[in-house]
Amino acid sequence: MIKGFLSVAVRALVNLESLNGVETVGNLSRHRVAPIVLGNGGGYTVKYVPAVSGESLGHAYQHYYVQAGLRMNLSFGARTLRDEFIKYTEDEYLKEEGIQPPKDSDDSRRFEVEVLLKDALADVGGFFYAGKNPVKRTSRFQVGYMIPALREADASALEAQFHARHVPSEGKKSKGQKELGQMPYNVEVGSALYTFTFTLDLDGISVPSAQHGKRNEELERKLESTSEDRKKAAFAALLDLLSGLNFGAKRSRFLPNAEVLSAVATYSSDSIFVVSPGNGKDYLENTRTRASSFRSAYGALFKKEPKISVIAFEGSEKINTKPEEKVESVEALVEKLISLVGSD
Repeated sequence: MIKGFLSVAVRALVNLESLNGVETVGNLSRHRVAPIVLGNGGGYTVKYVPAVSGESLGHAYQHYYVQAGLRMNLSFGARTLRDEFIKYTEDEYLKEEGIQPPKDSDDSRRFEVEVLLKDALADVGGFFYAGKNPVKRTSRFQVGYMIPALREADASALEAQFHARHVPSEGKKSKGQKELGQMPYNVEVGSALYTFTFTLDLDGISVPSAQHGKRNEELERKLESTSEDRKKAAFAALLDLLSGLNFGAKRSRFLPNAEVLSAVATYSSDSIFVVSPGNGKDYLENTRTRASSFRSAYGALFKKEPKISVIAFEGSEKINTKPEEKVESVEALVEKLISLVGSD
């Protein structure tokens, strides 16, 4: 049985990327920037750095979840299959899928279960119906911005690169129209030692979040019967996301030079533990130390320590930490997580 709580932090060197643009100013396509707070001697300072939003990473993860789910014959809505992750926010979307909106608060659980059966992505990615009787399901995965590692934030930069779009020299043109020739444009690219954190609550998949309202036992048993496949799809999506850092825009001509330098993951079966962020090379050892202290604190409270497994991929950083388990690649890290959740 697949269960538990996962968290992963990654440090990746990414050069010449345009994964997340925010606007166009004239012929300049701007890269997203975000403010971060850095230690500055005895105080702190704010610096604006290149970043990739959590929405960008989250969209990619959900796309890969749908692709994996299709291989397992999971059900998805028409808009979800088009990568339009609107998720039943309004009555019009419910009509498209033949789902009856909730009549009152006592009908919330029935409605949530029907949505989850109709669309497996709403199960893992959450949804919010904003109609007369609102119903919300929180996403079972969390991911934040990809930002430069705080202790290496100076090793980040933005630069606009000049390009020219070719226009055929003998193209047809109307009378009086000037031939366009080449069209110059600029794309702002970023380079940084990035880090981001991802968590996944396996225990919450296929479990309705509405604790009130009437229950349809038949529908809920049907939902539970697909639970294992949904969790397997969640793992497959994580593997696709981390292997090659497959997310973001402008990859057709701005495919970044990206390398995962290191990563750490934890699996906890009866508690929620989140890895330390990859702001410095010590994050692997910090995670191991914190996990040990977390176990001891819980043991003092409940006379039984929770199970927390720490897996590390050191990569080219060669940090020489002492986790419970070391692996040789980020793909092997995901494989080890899969073996842990299946052994509990």
